[in-house]
Amino acid sequence: MTDNLFFADNTVLVNFGHIDRLDVLERVLNGRGRWCATVASECFRSSRVEGLAALRRAPAIFGDPWFPETPVERLDVLVFRDRLAGPGDPPHAHLGEAETIALMARRNVSGFVVTDDRGAARIATHSGIKVIGTYDLLRLAGRVDIISPEDLLRAVVTLRQKGRGGPVEVNDLPSLHRWMAKR
Repeated sequence: MTDNLFFADNTVLVNFGHIDRLDVLERVLNGRGRWCATVASECFRSSRVEGLAALRRAPAIFGDPWFPETPVERLDVLVFRDRLAGPGDPPHAHLGEAETIALMARRNVSGFVVTDDRGAARIATHSGIKVIGTYDLLRLAGRVDIISPEDLLRAVVTLRQKGRGGPVEVNDLPSLHRWMAKR
C-alpha cells in the first residue's frame, strides 16, 4: 500500500495553470503527486490552450502516469464514468476522474483525489477515498507560507473572474485572512 499520495484531476491542474502557479502545487504536494494516464493526456491537451503553457511542467510533478492494468480496473473505470456522465456528455467526459477513482480504490491507495468535480468527489468519498480541491490546496499553501497573502488573493480573484469557482467572500486581504483561518 502507498501512503499519502495526491491524484490530481485535470480541472485542478488547469486552475493552477490559469494562475501560472504550478510551483505552488508542486511545493504543497511535496513529491507525492500522481496522476492516471487519462488525466496526463487531458493535461497535455490543456497545455496547448493559450494561457496554459505552465501545464507543461506537470509531468515533473506527477511522474509517470498510472494505467488501468487489469480487467476489473478497466471495468471499474467504465462503471464510474457511467455514474459521472450526464445526458449528452461525450464518451471521454469524466474519464480522468473515473480512472483515478478506480485505480485508487482497487489498489487501496492511501491518499486524496484532488478534484473540484462534485460528482467525482461524491463517488470518491463513497469509495473510501479522501477528497480535496483547488481551494483547499491554495488555503494550505497560504497557511504554510508557500504563497504570499497578496499572491494568494490575486490567485483567488483571478480564478473567480475566470469562472473557476472559489470563495466569493474573498475580496481583500482581511477577508482572505478570515477565509484562511476557516477549517
